[in-house]
Amino acid sequence: MEIVIALIMYLGNPPELKEHLLMPDYKTCLQKKRHSIRNSNAEYRCMKVNAVVKDGKIISISNLD
Repeated sequence: MEIVIALIMYLGNPPELKEHLLMPDYKTCLQKKRHSIRNSNAEYRCMKVNAVVKDGKIISISNLD
């Protein structure tokens, strides 16, 4: 487990976690979030999360901050 920054996508009502993407820093995460919001109806958040990371990808998230 390590603490990383992730772009999290929520869908539905109530919002349900659907996707997560590892980000190198908050600046990049916010840029991707703005782009994603323009092209989607989903809700996006940049968050610091406790995650299992393998080969540069988030495998699972155990605890959202």
